Formats: sequence, C-alpha cells, structure tokens
Amino acid sequence: MLDRLVTLLPPGAREALRTLAARRPVRLPVGLPPRRPGAEATILPGLDTRPAPMAPLHPPAAINDNPLQALHDAVERDLRASGHLR
Repeated sequence: MLDRLVTLLPPGAREALRTLAARRPVRLPVGLPPRRPGAEATILPGLDTRPAPMAPLHPPAAINDNPLQALHDAVERDLRASGHLR
C-alpha cells in the first residue's frame, strides 16, 4: 500500500524518502530474525493460504411440517365425539 502512495509523490519527495529509508535501520520486534536485504515477504514457501472449503450445511430434520395438525386432530376428535363424523 505504501508503494502505491509513494507513486503519488513528486520525484524529489520520493528520492528524499528513499535516502531517509536507506539511512534508518528497520526496527523489528524482539525475537524476530533480521530481514535480509532484497528478501521477499513470504509466509511459508508452499503453504496454501486460501481458506479450506466449508462443509455443506444441512437444515435440521423437520419436527412439525404442519403446525395446524394438532388443531385438525382435536377438531376431528370433537366432531367424532359429538356424532357429526363417523
């Protein structure tokens, strides 16, 4: 990202930043090995950084496909008890 930002600067400012960067050593956090000049930033050679494929999600089994089934059964039971259905 900084490389793109530097391209927007005038040439004199670019040269000033290059000389300033060449004079100042890069401070790395404690425990990191020093960076070799000209080394490319890589995570690990041969490491695939793409996310793993996701397992397909299946909906849960239907518990009650007809929410009015209990009402239907109660009405039918009452109609049979009253003699309207045989």
